[in-house]
Amino acid sequence: MQIRKPIFILGSGRSGTTIIYKTLCLHPDLCWFSNIVNGHPDHPELAFLNRLIEAPLIGPKIKHAIVTTASPCLIGPSEGESLYDYCGFHDSQKMTKRRFSKLIENKFKHIISVQLYATGKYRFINKRTANTQRLEIIHAMFPDAYFVHVVRDGRAVVNSLLHVPWWNTLPIWWLNGKTPNDWISQGKNPVKLCALHWKYNVQEIVRHKKMFGKRYLEIRYEDFVNDVQGTVGTIMTFCQLPCSASYMHALRRTLPNFNNKWKQELTTQQKAVLENTIGSFLHQLKYE
Repeated sequence: MQIRKPIFILGSGRSGTTIIYKTLCLHPDLCWFSNIVNGHPDHPELAFLNRLIEAPLIGPKIKHAIVTTASPCLIGPSEGESLYDYCGFHDSQKMTKRRFSKLIENKFKHIISVQLYATGKYRFINKRTANTQRLEIIHAMFPDAYFVHVVRDGRAVVNSLLHVPWWNTLPIWWLNGKTPNDWISQGKNPVKLCALHWKYNVQEIVRHKKMFGKRYLEIRYEDFVNDVQGTVGTIMTFCQLPCSASYMHALRRTLPNFNNKWKQELTTQQKAVLENTIGSFLHQLKYE
């Protein structure tokens, strides 16, 4: 099945990409990698179970679980990390066209095509934060793709990264696969690493927006949580998707804004490290 105008959600980890991705996945015209398919990457046809989201009795419960439950819902959206790995993508370092093969492209496109056919949808959407280090490849594979970049205050992102259990063992692409544990073992400041990771991710995406042209949209996490329906409406218009009244009605108007937690949870010394590391970049992005 032909893949037309796929949508990719971009952004540094902990920037709100997941909640925006889940919200968009509720759109009736979109298909996405589910947790079930991610667990069985060699059986993409299991995507037919996504149809349960439209079932009269169980469908509303699944939709509610997708956007309100922190734990993964089996039929809920997944980044598809196992699927990317199955196709031959690597998260630990930047992938360029020279390190890319037609076999990877064919496997990835086959999986998406099967998803579209199995779900009966005509547009595909995915959020994978690791796509930051392979934007040229994604663009080359899908020259008509739409890219939605979610930007969040870097100080809030840093504070969030410091509190998630998976961060210390995550391979960092701009450190050639080294982890935060490796960084800390060398006596380097962990707050500075989080700040640099956010900065380099955002810079990498912004650097490619000219390549994307009019198919690039930048939204702020802060705008989304303060006006969910308005921000989603902007994304729908940008992606050329119908904005049905029933879909919009199911969305919440606002969401809790956790952006200021860093002010209470970070020490004075940690805030000083942030100012020295990303202060000028925050100002450039118009964050006070």
